[in-house]
Amino acid sequence: MAKELEMENNKIGSAIQYFRETLQISQGVLCKGLCSVATLSRIEAGERDVDSLLLETLLERLGRTPNQFELILTEFDYVIYQMREEIKRLINDRKHQTAAVMLKEYEKIAASKGNVHMQFIINCRALLNELDGGSADTTIDLFMEAILYTVPDFKTNEINDYFLSNSELHIIIDLIQHMISAKMYGRAKDILEQILLYLDTHNFMVENYNLYPKVAVIASRFFMQNQDMKRALEMCNRGLEKNRGNRKMDYLGELSLIKAQTTEYLMKKQQYVADKNECLKLFLHAYYVFDFCEEDEKAQMIKNHLKEEYQWEDID
Repeated sequence: MAKELEMENNKIGSAIQYFRETLQISQGVLCKGLCSVATLSRIEAGERDVDSLLLETLLERLGRTPNQFELILTEFDYVIYQMREEIKRLINDRKHQTAAVMLKEYEKIAASKGNVHMQFIINCRALLNELDGGSADTTIDLFMEAILYTVPDFKTNEINDYFLSNSELHIIIDLIQHMISAKMYGRAKDILEQILLYLDTHNFMVENYNLYPKVAVIASRFFMQNQDMKRALEMCNRGLEKNRGNRKMDYLGELSLIKAQTTEYLMKKQQYVADKNECLKLFLHAYYVFDFCEEDEKAQMIKNHLKEEYQWEDID
């Protein structure tokens, strides 16, 4: 068993080294906030029994989506992996009391295992605080605490120097959304600009590319809310461009609707060269996406708008 474990460590460590050198990323940049350079060197050399969550985060920072079970090297890894998945499921199902009990158990056995585990724990606390009806300020503070575990330069606007994992990016996106909801517009805009710059700079990472449409929806809605319609339209077009060729339709309807709304607004203000037929086509495109995805409320909203604004009856 020990020999098999050593071979598995060698294989994963070699893969991390290969992807890192292919992308021309230094050891210091890759492991910043996660572990020491010495620890990463031992991982790449296959000389260290590695925590599976640390491996997962390192691989995600390299733009790779690892198979979870390929990273489970010990019985302990398997147990805490199962606990993380169950905690996430319980939170998603809004069973926050049961999730809180399990999170306490997870903290007892995993908190000492490093920054990535503490980040998971604090992020879950933020989500549970929201489910419990806690204050928005506390939720935001917990998201900030979580991201600072592995991105210590986050407050200094230097996140573009990092290679972030999916988990880190999703925490930052959750933070932005909660700041917008709490009307912390200035800080939300600063972080949003950082993330947009990060995604543009690291667009060779497949997962970052797939995440762009979601961030484009948040950014477009934010700029619309602050009456910056030209920037909202620009972000929307970039999101649609990134979404092109993507089989998922998660954000296509929202982006199409935002494009229709911003184009219509700018046309009425004579700040954009368009006519009613172009706006009509854009709204119809959004309508058909929502209708296909069975998002009936949004489809009906567009239908009502078309009847009122464009006297359009022949949608069906």
